[in-house]
Amino acid sequence: MPASLEMITLSVFPDLPSADARRSLTSWLRAEDRLRDGVTTTSSAGDTEVLRVVADDAGTVMVLVQAIAGWLTHRRDDVTVQLSRPEGWSAELDVHRARDMDEVTALIEAAVRGVSPG
Repeated sequence: MPASLEMITLSVFPDLPSADARRSLTSWLRAEDRLRDGVTTTSSAGDTEVLRVVADDAGTVMVLVQAIAGWLTHRRDDVTVQLSRPEGWSAELDVHRARDMDEVTALIEAAVRGVSPG
């Protein structure tokens, strides 16, 4: 994986339930052996908390994709996860647009592909 893919930032929206959703997503991601040590919570420029995930190889990115997909398909409320990279790339994933694991996984894979060249 290119060095530019080492850190992915995850933000959860809307604002009101996002703290609980962030905690839930953090726990969900830390349950994965390959992600556990790379998941941190930090404040962003706007004083909102975001998750940062170190994804140091393609396998780890796929574990991240599958973990987010699993988490999104188990949410009962409408939630949006925004993935972003330090160089400015970002993508938003809306759970209400994806009704099953395959659809959510496809959305996330498309977002991750968007950060890769070609």
